[in-house]
Amino acid sequence: MKQSRFKLGTSSLTVAAFVGPGTVLTCATAGIDFGYALGWVLLFSVGATFVLQSFTAGAGIWSRLGMGEALRVYTERSPTRWIVSALVILGLWAGTAAFETGNIAGAVAGVSSLTGGLLPRSVLVLLIGLFAATALSLQLQMVIKLLAGLVTLMSTVFLVTVILAPVDWQAAIQGLMIPRIPDGSLVRTIALVGTTVVTYNLFLHGSAAKKYWAHEDPQFAWRRELTGMAIFLPLGGIISVAILLAGATLEVEAVESVAAIAPVIRPAGGPFAEILFGVGLFAAGITSAVTAPLAAACGVREIFGWPDNTKHPGFRVVWISVLLTGMVFALFGRNPLEIIIAAQAANGLLLPFIAVFVLFLAVRQKTITLPHWYLGLGILVTLICAGLGGRTLIWVWGQLS
Repeated sequence: MKQSRFKLGTSSLTVAAFVGPGTVLTCATAGIDFGYALGWVLLFSVGATFVLQSFTAGAGIWSRLGMGEALRVYTERSPTRWIVSALVILGLWAGTAAFETGNIAGAVAGVSSLTGGLLPRSVLVLLIGLFAATALSLQLQMVIKLLAGLVTLMSTVFLVTVILAPVDWQAAIQGLMIPRIPDGSLVRTIALVGTTVVTYNLFLHGSAAKKYWAHEDPQFAWRRELTGMAIFLPLGGIISVAILLAGATLEVEAVESVAAIAPVIRPAGGPFAEILFGVGLFAAGITSAVTAPLAAACGVREIFGWPDNTKHPGFRVVWISVLLTGMVFALFGRNPLEIIIAAQAANGLLLPFIAVFVLFLAVRQKTITLPHWYLGLGILVTLICAGLGGRTLIWVWGQLS
């Protein structure tokens, strides 16, 4: 088997997937509303992403199975197979649909901030939905790469902003190192987790790693994949932290619209800050609006064992249903900012359930024996996510009562 020393795996794809409009707006508003206090959530989330995605990538490399395929294989003779599969499909579909709502709402908000609300929201939702459907049908990779480049530009602007902005570094370090949840920040906390530990990335990563390393020695591939994850995932975390820190330097009483966040990059963007923010948010929304339905369709395809063909009727039904659901909720939702944060929080609540299945598959696979301490780390991550989610549900119930 050939071994290329320049290969670093597929984790860069998952980083590109989680730096969407939800990351930008959730991190920015967390900084604006709560200062530096929630920085620790992002550090925890990046660590949790590394642990959980290393399990799914490992299944792809060692067992040559994506997460959906592994679930089908390891539960084939179990009487609870269909119940387990149905729960995973529901969680995956619901998670991607929630993300899709935020993606479309973010793209709409980006265009609206550029045009001053010239076009009605309904028209923008329809146009963005049509573009995403066209990209998914025709696989317009060049266009998607161009938009991803614009997202990278906006991320770079945020990094430069942190260097130029008046960041209180002592308070920032305390926020990164000392876990605390200020009053009123519980939903934002779970939203920060949900926008970083992206549930559909757990499916996407395993499938991508399986194909990427198909002709390499598994031991070599595993080391390279972990090396790539150790490089790219922290980069994604640095961008998220930079957005939060930049938000903490913006002095506003309340954020009621997406346009109110644009001045956060003024230290680096200058008079073009609003334009850069709008273009970057639009590009992030469009690229993620294509990725989320595709990830859902790939995961469901693996669980049912459908052919690896994007033209398969079932495959198309899944991504179309996710896209249409996102369009409907983005159309009838009130404030795009509220929609996006709610979508990230919903994914944070779903995360513990998906994480349990990831751990189940890691334990069931027999190709490689994972250290007990590493499995314990996965259990700890799952319990913390479940604790945050449970506390959030209790808070929501209290609000409803």
